[in-house]
Amino acid sequence: MTTNRSWAVYNHSYRAKEMATLAGWIRSGASGAVVGLTGAGKSNLLGFLCHRPEILQSYLAPWAGSVALVLVDLNNLPVSNLSSLYRLILRSFYETRPYFETDLRQAVTKLYEENRMVRDPFLSQSALRELLLLFQTHHVRVVLVLDHFDHFCQVVSPQLSDTLRGLRDSFKNTLCYLVGVRQEIAYLSDPTILSELYELLDSHVCWVGPLAETDARQLIADEMHAVLTPPTENEIMHLLDLTGGYPSLLKAACNWWLTASDKPAATDWASHLLAERSLQYRLAEIWAGLTQEEQLALAQLQKWQSRAASTAGQDKALARTFEGLVKQHRPALVRLTAKGLCQPVDSGWRIGSELLAGYVAQAGGRGSGKIWLDEETEELYQGQNLLTELAPLERAVLYFLVKHPRLRHTKTELIVHAWPEELRQQGVTDDSLYQVIAKLREKIEPNPARPCYLVTWRGTRGGMLEGGYQFFAEGKPG
Repeated sequence: MTTNRSWAVYNHSYRAKEMATLAGWIRSGASGAVVGLTGAGKSNLLGFLCHRPEILQSYLAPWAGSVALVLVDLNNLPVSNLSSLYRLILRSFYETRPYFETDLRQAVTKLYEENRMVRDPFLSQSALRELLLLFQTHHVRVVLVLDHFDHFCQVVSPQLSDTLRGLRDSFKNTLCYLVGVRQEIAYLSDPTILSELYELLDSHVCWVGPLAETDARQLIADEMHAVLTPPTENEIMHLLDLTGGYPSLLKAACNWWLTASDKPAATDWASHLLAERSLQYRLAEIWAGLTQEEQLALAQLQKWQSRAASTAGQDKALARTFEGLVKQHRPALVRLTAKGLCQPVDSGWRIGSELLAGYVAQAGGRGSGKIWLDEETEELYQGQNLLTELAPLERAVLYFLVKHPRLRHTKTELIVHAWPEELRQQGVTDDSLYQVIAKLREKIEPNPARPCYLVTWRGTRGGMLEGGYQFFAEGKPG
């Protein structure tokens, strides 16, 4: 099949590191999550993976198996029911049919046309299973690439997630999933809602972050292909340093370069770019995609980085400060490195983008840090700050939540585990619980109106309307 021109212009080496990782999963039949913060180019990677099968094949060699990649955009799921899900997958097979050999192409067309109007989920599921059996007979591994899985997780029910896991279990040697998300699976839904699908997708994670230099240079060339006088090599290097090769920042910086009528000296580009609304918006989205723990680590790293630059790294006391910073924030710094926002260097870490460092200094503020329990003293902390102003019920609620994070707790569960028995016997109203939660949020949340530690949830359990609270010790990303 002739490759769509929009994908044909991508270099063969585009996202080579990530492509090699995904090829390894496909060879082994593993499922996993492709995670990229806003503007990282996660959907571009998945599109390239699916629309350039000849490139994937070069990563799969010498494995001789056949692969069918089917891109399913879950933003196109009109209604969150089984029938719509099955028919969306069938339609995605149909749209991908030119990549299949003739008899598979004919079968895909026939089953889609017969079932595209079917409302009975059993019939559309049977058609999908028949299709998978046919691919199995032809020894073709099917990879369902479920992009915008975030949307699906907002509307998913155990029934919907169980059917995806059931399909995978029925065709273990034929079917696997790659899901595209902006955050780790843990932040998208309660593990009990995704059920066993959670374990399947959380075991393999591929982070999509800044572009490799070759890819970043190609992006610059694509953005500036029509300009008569392209940027010089020094200007290109400065754009790469400023943006760290992060796709959305690099595109916005290129647009500024193209439209700025009177460009300042290169040393002043950062201040001008940070004043641009388009850059502010993109930086704010990246910042909001971090946990409170990661925001605090990034803010402290920026402070140290700024002081180290002013002393040319000669301050021994500052070096000891950095050792303490690394010791305190190592897990967060490791995650920030995986996301491509920090880079390991000889001295430890540095923020990978000059613009991001500038944003953190000017407007990013600082995160509040992780809420944790000192097991020896039984004291609760937020970052390095001891939480001393908690009323007894507030402390009891927070203590229970710290011990049982990320799960969706009902109001009844919180009352049973946090209220003293004598108060429970007298009866605890929902309003009493709401008041405790409100007071607790005032003391731990950066913005109580938009909580990130203690999040309200509403849904159904056992067919009954239910609601309660979910706790994220590190502060859930926005």
